[in-house]
Amino acid sequence: MSFFHTHLLLPLAERERHAGLARRMRDIRRFEALSPAAQREQQQQRLQRILQHAYNTVPFYRHRFDDAGFRPSDARVDRPLPLPVLKRDDLRDGGNMLLSSAFKLQDLRRAGSSGTTSTPVQFYRDIEALRDKTAIQLQLNHWSGFETGDRVLLMWGAHRDLSMEPSWRWRFYEETLLRRIPAPSGMINEEILERFRERYEALRPKVLFAYSTVLAAFAAYLGKHGMKHRPSIVIATAEVMNDENRRLIESTFGVPVTMHYGSRELGMIASECSLHQGLHFHPWSSYVEFDPIGNTPDGPAYRLLITDLLNYGQPFIRYDTGDCVALGPSQQCGCGRSFPLVRKILGRVCEGIVLADGGIIPGITLGTQLAQMGHTFRSIAQVQFVQKSLEHIHLRYAVKGNEMSKQSELSSICTAIDALMNQPMNWSLEQVADIPRERSGKIRLCVSELPTPESSFANSLLTPERPQ
Repeated sequence: MSFFHTHLLLPLAERERHAGLARRMRDIRRFEALSPAAQREQQQQRLQRILQHAYNTVPFYRHRFDDAGFRPSDARVDRPLPLPVLKRDDLRDGGNMLLSSAFKLQDLRRAGSSGTTSTPVQFYRDIEALRDKTAIQLQLNHWSGFETGDRVLLMWGAHRDLSMEPSWRWRFYEETLLRRIPAPSGMINEEILERFRERYEALRPKVLFAYSTVLAAFAAYLGKHGMKHRPSIVIATAEVMNDENRRLIESTFGVPVTMHYGSRELGMIASECSLHQGLHFHPWSSYVEFDPIGNTPDGPAYRLLITDLLNYGQPFIRYDTGDCVALGPSQQCGCGRSFPLVRKILGRVCEGIVLADGGIIPGITLGTQLAQMGHTFRSIAQVQFVQKSLEHIHLRYAVKGNEMSKQSELSSICTAIDALMNQPMNWSLEQVADIPRERSGKIRLCVSELPTPESSFANSLLTPERPQ
C-alpha cells in the first residue's frame, strides 16, 4: 500500500472513513505478527472489553446478560458465549434499546443490511468502528496483493448506478488518483458485458473485484468473444461461488480467485490467503462461533455466529449472519495463520431473474434494491423471489409480529423490484411460516424455475442446485 494513499490522500480526501488509517493498519499488522497464543490473549481482552461495554451502556444486553447469569469477565475465546443468539428480528424490534448510551445519536452512522437473507434492517456504527472496518478491508485486500492505488475494475453496484453521472471532481479522485474504475452491474446482458469488455481491455486493470455471479458471467462472455489482457488478481465476494463458476473464472483469467466474506452489518471480516484452502476470519475484528446445525451434502454444517469487536455504538454479540459454513478437516492452513478457517460458505445463494431479452437481474441486486428502499421493515421478516416464467414472479414471505404494515410493505417490495425490470412483472404472493433452508443448509433469496437459459452468461448466473 503506497505511503501517499495511506498517509495523505485517503485521510485528507475522506476523513470520515480514513482518519488515522496508517495507525490502524500498523495495529492490524502488529496483531498479525504476534504468536498465536498472544493473538488469542489480545482477542480475549478485546472480546471482554466490548462485552463489558455492552453490559454497562446497552439496555438490551444488560437484560440479556442478567437473564443468562453471564458476566463479561467470564468470556473465553476457546468456548461459545453462554448467551442467546442475536437475530435480525431483535434488530427490528430492539430500537434504541440496542444503542450504546455512551454515544449521542448524531455521532453514530446509520446503515442498512443487504437483504440477501431476509428483509433489510437498520443499524448504527460509531465513527471509529467505521474507520477500523475500512482498515481491515484494506488489509484483507493486501493479503491477495491488491494495494490501494492499484488499478482495479469494480464490477459492482445497483442497477440505478448505471445512469449515474458523477462530477468530474469525483471521477478524477476515483479513477485518476485511486485508480478505481466502476462498472455498475445491477443488470447483466450482452450490451453491458460488451461495455465491461471495452473498459477492461482499454484500462488493463491489475485487479478485478466483483460480485461472484457477475464475475462468472463476464468470464463466460470473454471466453466467447476473446480477450487480450489478463489481470494479476481476481477477487469475488457478496455471493456463494459454486465450483463450476470458480473453474470457469480461473480458466478464463489464468489466476486463482480470491474469495472475500463480509456483510453490511459486520463489514468485510474474512478472506482466502494465497493458498486458497479456505476463508480466514480475522480475529482482530471479530470473534467467530460455529454452531452445529446438521449434515449436508457438503458435510456437517455450522451456523455462523459473529461477535463484532469493533462497533461500540451498536454492539453485535453472537449475531446470526444467516449463513451456514462447512469446516475443513483441519483448522491449520499452510500459510501459518492460526485464524479460524472455513472451507466453504454454504449460505446466501443468489440466483437471478431472467428477462425476456435474455438479460439477467442478479439476485444480489434484488437484495441491494430492498436495502435501498429507505425504510425499516416492521412486518415482513423474510422474502424469497421465485421466478415462474419470464413474466411471473412468486413472492414467498414470512411475517413476524405486528401485521399492520404488511400490505404496504408487500406493495413497496413489488414496486421496487419492478423498477429494476424493463417490463412489468405479474406477481403472486404466498405467506409462509418461514423460508426453509435448502438441503445443503443454504438460504436462497432468489429461485429460478425456468429452463436452463441458452446464453452461457445467463446460465452462469443460475446455480446448479434447483428445486426437485
